[in-house]
Amino acid sequence: MPYWRLSGFYFFYFAVLGSLVPYWSVYLRSTGFDETDIGKLMALLMLSRIVAPYLWGWIADHRGQGMLVVRLAALLAALTYVGVFFTTNFWWLALVMLIFSFFWNATLPQLEAATMNHLGGEATRYARVRLWGSVGFIVAVIGLGVLFDQVETWWLLPVVLVLLVGIWVSSLLVPERELDIQAE
Repeated sequence: MPYWRLSGFYFFYFAVLGSLVPYWSVYLRSTGFDETDIGKLMALLMLSRIVAPYLWGWIADHRGQGMLVVRLAALLAALTYVGVFFTTNFWWLALVMLIFSFFWNATLPQLEAATMNHLGGEATRYARVRLWGSVGFIVAVIGLGVLFDQVETWWLLPVVLVLLVGIWVSSLLVPERELDIQAE
């Protein structure tokens, strides 16, 4: 089982979550958005969770290449996220965040399936892999809290981009499926 490669993905994925959930609204407030617009922009991050996992799961099931879907979605999430650097216009950010979250929310369910495939009969080892997601979340929340005491919240943007690239790189390191590799 590619323990550290899977753990790295969880670390970066949940570090993005630990960056966006507490600090995206703080960043938006610093750019002049009011509470209503902040609420709408925050909701868009979660809206795609309703559709994206099912659509991407269907694609992965029909292609039989779950990690390819993870890699593609992770890359597209990072590329679309770059749009947050262009302007702070509400409609632009709404579009960017909706597209970004559509790709970002596709990655975790597919990685969960890949993790279970890699674990095979050792599903009890899942907690050791998933633990690194909790570590990533905690490091991001605490680390960015300390950072934002020293610098502007604008730094959230490049930090999240680096973490998204970390998700993509981690996905490249995880083999498609251990079961398929053994069959070759």
